[in-house]
Amino acid sequence: MPTTGLRACVLLIVAAIWSIAAHATYNATVIGTVSTVTQFGTALQFGPETVLFDLANQPTIACPQGSHFIFSPNSVTDAQTRKNMVAILLHAKATGSQIEVAYDNAGGYCDQGYAAVYYIVEMP
Repeated sequence: MPTTGLRACVLLIVAAIWSIAAHATYNATVIGTVSTVTQFGTALQFGPETVLFDLANQPTIACPQGSHFIFSPNSVTDAQTRKNMVAILLHAKATGSQIEVAYDNAGGYCDQGYAAVYYIVEMP
């Protein structure tokens, strides 16, 4: 019969493997210029700190509410990361720079019905 320490180690490994499998990964990226950036107030159906944005060449994504890109505390849990993403979007919008957005093009990673973002990169 395994010792308590060995059982705990096995449970920790199983939990780590299950956790990795439970997280989706992106399967598509798109590069384009930012056409809109929207910050919603909490009086609407969106949760606090929800930002929706579109590219000029916005792809069609199979999320229930449509093909806009979105991030909020639901999909990007770290507040500083969300602030950094907003800064990148606003800088790209103001300068006309292109950004690269990583997302799930099959609609497997949606936030409040829209396509959640894995990362945003401002292109050189």
